[in-house]
Amino acid sequence: MNRTRAALLVSLTLVASLVLASGASAKTRGAAQPDLVVKKVSKPPRTGIVGSKLKLVVKVENAGGAKAGKSKLGLYLGKGKKHTKKDKRLKRVRVKPLAAGKGKKLKLRVTLPAKSKLGSYRLFACADDTKKVKEAKERNCKGTRKVRLLAVSVTPPGPPPAAAFTMSDGIDWGFVTDSSFEGPEPGEPITLTLTAGNSIAGQAGYTRSNVGAEGFRNGLVTPLDYKGTNNNEDDGQVTVQLPFAFPFGGIKEQTASISTNGWVDFGTPAWDYWDDTQPGDYRGEQAVVGEFYRGLMPSWADLDLREQGAGTGTVKEVVAADNSWVAFQWDLGQHSSGIPRRTFQVVLFPDGRFRFDYPGENAPGGNSSFVGYSLGTGAGSADIVSADGETVPTSSLLFTPNALPVAGPASAGEVTAALPKASTFLSAGAGCTLATAPGQFSTGLVKCAMPEIGVGAQASQTVTFAMPPDAPGEHGPANFRLLGSYLSSGLTLTDRDEVNGISTSLSPSTIKIAASYTGATYETGVPTSFEATIESTASGLDEPTVDFRVTNATISAVEIGSAAIECTALGGPSTTCVLPSGTSGTKLKLTVIPSDDTKPLTLETKARALNAPEASLGFGVIP
Repeated sequence: MNRTRAALLVSLTLVASLVLASGASAKTRGAAQPDLVVKKVSKPPRTGIVGSKLKLVVKVENAGGAKAGKSKLGLYLGKGKKHTKKDKRLKRVRVKPLAAGKGKKLKLRVTLPAKSKLGSYRLFACADDTKKVKEAKERNCKGTRKVRLLAVSVTPPGPPPAAAFTMSDGIDWGFVTDSSFEGPEPGEPITLTLTAGNSIAGQAGYTRSNVGAEGFRNGLVTPLDYKGTNNNEDDGQVTVQLPFAFPFGGIKEQTASISTNGWVDFGTPAWDYWDDTQPGDYRGEQAVVGEFYRGLMPSWADLDLREQGAGTGTVKEVVAADNSWVAFQWDLGQHSSGIPRRTFQVVLFPDGRFRFDYPGENAPGGNSSFVGYSLGTGAGSADIVSADGETVPTSSLLFTPNALPVAGPASAGEVTAALPKASTFLSAGAGCTLATAPGQFSTGLVKCAMPEIGVGAQASQTVTFAMPPDAPGEHGPANFRLLGSYLSSGLTLTDRDEVNGISTSLSPSTIKIAASYTGATYETGVPTSFEATIESTASGLDEPTVDFRVTNATISAVEIGSAAIECTALGGPSTTCVLPSGTSGTKLKLTVIPSDDTKPLTLETKARALNAPEASLGFGVIP
């Protein structure tokens, strides 16, 4: 009985122990843990462009019974219904600790990979993406609806603009005078007008054709008066307002200067006559006319309204009753001889066409003439029908603008104007800035903003500067060149001009050099001097430069009169100097400092110009 009771006691004790152990294990398994889950993901757009950005809102919640520490949310791009290791991770963001039952909205901005294959995808948001938080459940990803990735939409580029550009300065190139027949003096203002147009008739050039002869047209007649102040019946000009905007070379012209010498200019006064200096210029007729004149030349010659033995002459403006054309008609004689008389007209049409007509006898002979036109933007812009002839064309000529290409707008850009050395910037239009001020020996630069120019439109800017002072040793500013540029839509157009204050006669030439020693003593370290004369054998020198080299000395100064000129590397044995353009017979004083008066002092001079080959001369002083 006692054994039985003892056995029963042992059994009860064992059962109790097992029950207690089982309860302890259950308590351990039931301890509260965090559980981070993606509660909600906002709907992405149904389509997306590869490489574009996408916005999502993701709500992360702690669905467990304990606080979750810091974690990270991962965002993936995948092809399947569920997230897999093959999915492309787009981003990971930090998630702050979350108390049990609390959530957090995260605003995400991600980029759809540019190299993704096109097709349908899902975005997967995964809580505790780095598995740093011990959770009751570790699979916490939620997918979105499908997003279809599309290729980048490329808008085909529009057609380029049909751009044109011109720069005018209001100065006649040959006579170097303004509309008041006054030459620009030092300090006087010069205004540059820089105009760009887009898809305007004449931008693509012209087709010239022979057409049936036509007499003087009838309409509203206005005789032009050349007897006023600052005008002349020989080499005179009158500026008129056109009855319509005449498109010429891609720019709409509102005014024109009508010359007694048989031509029409746009932008500058038409004082000059043919066979002034143009045929003899070293650059050639095509370059000179194409670069420095902008106008129509039905019979450009040295003509005269005065008696001259052939009767007085007339120049008339004739306008159609409906403004469908305007004609300018000449009936006048040759300068000096009067005969043979010339009768001709130029007719302008609103669509950009123009024609030359030659009614009347127009016998051969007389002064040399030029027939054609020039846009004034370079050698290629001139169409020469004839030059240096003594006859007019045997038929009427019609110039028809070539068809314009399909054009789009010219994007906003800029125009620039280079200012001459030693000039002074005065003013410019709105949107212009002085980028570089001109110096005594350096050019300046003005930049002006230009708006977008639509098809058939144009825009202008103006820049005004004061003329440079007289060139050293001269009674007028040196010749200088002007450059205007238009930059837009990836293209650059330029127009050059020049103001030749000293000499317009720039024919091919050679250079003669003379040198002499003008110092009083020749001693080591004591300044002494040479004089060198650079002379053209034919005409003015165009942009001449001269090199000087001495032995046993250094060059300390180079002057014309008492004015320093532009030179490089003074203080050494050699220098290169820029002489005033247009000059001839220039005398230069060189101040040198001998280094050893026991040895010969020599001077070597080399000079050249754009219109003259290099010449040289050696000269020495023996102690």
